[in-house]
Amino acid sequence: MAHGKYDNRHRRRKRNNSGIGVVVALTALLLILAVLLFAKSCTPQTPDITTADTTESSGTNQTDDSTEDSGTEDPGPKEPYVVSSASVGVTGDLLMHLPVIDAAAIGNGKYDFSENFKYMKKYYERFDFMVANLETTLAGTAMPYHGYPNFNCPDDLIDGLLGAGVDMLLTANNHSYDTYQEGMLRTLKVLEEKGMYALGTRKSKDLPTYMVKDLNGIKIGMVCYTYDTGSTSDGRKSLNGNSPMTKTASELINTFNYSTTDKFYKELKDTLSAMKNEGAEATIVFIHWGNEYELKPTTSQTKIAKELCELGVDVIVGGHPHVVQPFETLTSSTGHTTHCIYSLGNALSNQNRNSLENTTSNAIYTEDGMVFGVEFKKWSDGTVKISSISLLPTWVNKEWRNSKNVYNIIPLDTAVEAWNCYNVSKESRTYDSYKRTMSVVGKGLNETLEDMGLTKVPLTFGN
Repeated sequence: MAHGKYDNRHRRRKRNNSGIGVVVALTALLLILAVLLFAKSCTPQTPDITTADTTESSGTNQTDDSTEDSGTEDPGPKEPYVVSSASVGVTGDLLMHLPVIDAAAIGNGKYDFSENFKYMKKYYERFDFMVANLETTLAGTAMPYHGYPNFNCPDDLIDGLLGAGVDMLLTANNHSYDTYQEGMLRTLKVLEEKGMYALGTRKSKDLPTYMVKDLNGIKIGMVCYTYDTGSTSDGRKSLNGNSPMTKTASELINTFNYSTTDKFYKELKDTLSAMKNEGAEATIVFIHWGNEYELKPTTSQTKIAKELCELGVDVIVGGHPHVVQPFETLTSSTGHTTHCIYSLGNALSNQNRNSLENTTSNAIYTEDGMVFGVEFKKWSDGTVKISSISLLPTWVNKEWRNSKNVYNIIPLDTAVEAWNCYNVSKESRTYDSYKRTMSVVGKGLNETLEDMGLTKVPLTFGN
């Protein structure tokens, strides 16, 4: 029985083997097809979108035959692309007259200058690095606070500037020595303690006369000079026609003299070389020059600008005349381009149509200033170029409010529909200021913007 059962069981299995074989064969076939499909799906292929992008970037058309022959596409040489950008903004003279200082007093020997800059904050902060010219000293209470001719301002001014987005102050100008060596050095001490950069003076002759600032991976070399009014045989310089500075102070400020410009050019050439050795990819020279209240640059200014262009300077930003002066683009004998704004005018001061009406016929222009901006872009091949230039006219509004004077810097942004939103009682003066500034600066600036393919600044508000 046992043997019979085995035979029957064996026979049953044999009867089912033909069906099982078919199933096994079909399963094997399916497995083979699956393996082939899987192998094909895992083969590296180039998506159509990559092909299109590669073709566009290389500037050539790839054919199906070339793709089939090589199996991959040759992307060809890539065009340089932007890897980084950095912007620098500069505004004009902070000419801290005593009425401006008194207007900021809040009692107990404290001062609040935030009112002066509250409308400018959002514009200053648009730049990666914001600069202004400090036309005063910070000598502290050892000397009385004072305006012209010997400027001394409370330290609180720096808090107001930092709060508004200013990063660096130019400290080389004709008023740098108004409170003597002590005031000049204390100014630097205060700026350092508060975290504000200074350029133009330094606390030790062993320190560099310049700065190389890394902004978003772009290294920008900057240096600041002021004119002097002579020097003694032992090298002591004079500022503003005053008695010579000490020898120590003379070694701590960058100056040039109109009668010895060759010496200035040689010194600046060495400085530019030193900045480039530190990696500077673009250069800006801030310079205090020209004649007060003149709307056009002097022959000396234009000659110096041309020489700086020949030296390879990229941007020149001027101050001192207390009125705006033209913008000009210069080209050197080797084809180098230099953008020069001869004067930014006053950022903040008590100079106006009334205070200077007996001094100059251009008194009204002392109310005007501007924020000048330049943007640099760095490309994948390492090239750094100026990609845009901007100009924002400004106007100092002085009004009597709450039993005291109030000074506001008004941004004359044409994107703002009505400038009376800045609490200006006589709005027409803002329009007049805009027109004055653009009549002086607009033509040269717009020619450059047009050459660069950039939007021109409207010469008249609303255009």
